[in-house]
Amino acid sequence: MRRWSLPLMLVALAARAGALGEMAAVRHRTCPTEDRHFAPSADPAARTTMVPGHPIGVLVCRYWGAPDAQPRYTLAGERYVAGSPKLLAFARKLNALEPVPTAPAPSCPVLGGRSVLLFFRYKNELDNPVRIVRQGCIPVSNGHLLERYGLSLPLGQHWPDERAI
Repeated sequence: MRRWSLPLMLVALAARAGALGEMAAVRHRTCPTEDRHFAPSADPAARTTMVPGHPIGVLVCRYWGAPDAQPRYTLAGERYVAGSPKLLAFARKLNALEPVPTAPAPSCPVLGGRSVLLFFRYKNELDNPVRIVRQGCIPVSNGHLLERYGLSLPLGQHWPDERAI
């Protein structure tokens, strides 16, 4: 039997994943401690739709903004929202957002910069993340699609998800 060292096993696994041309599927049990980077979904449908399919729930991760007493991008709180008609309606609104225009941007308000990572859950265990930032024209992205403006979303006073879901 051949003995493999841990670094060699990791290289072999990474090479195999690269050869398959797939990104690793991520399932978040809890929220990341910072909102600086997130891994886009491995679901191919996320390349053409902000929130593909019919999510059965969403893990909502809230992060502090610029004017807050806590450091920006650090976790402020989390909650889980089970699937409901309101959640599906919010997913449809995210899917309906138009791409950011190449023409001059509209005049956008200056907001606090709080952000939310939404990890949409599905029966197949994949997470489909969407990031909403409460600043400027409310940038929204799932990591695959070009950023969209979320000015038309039903956003709350303090957190980007407050009234939406």
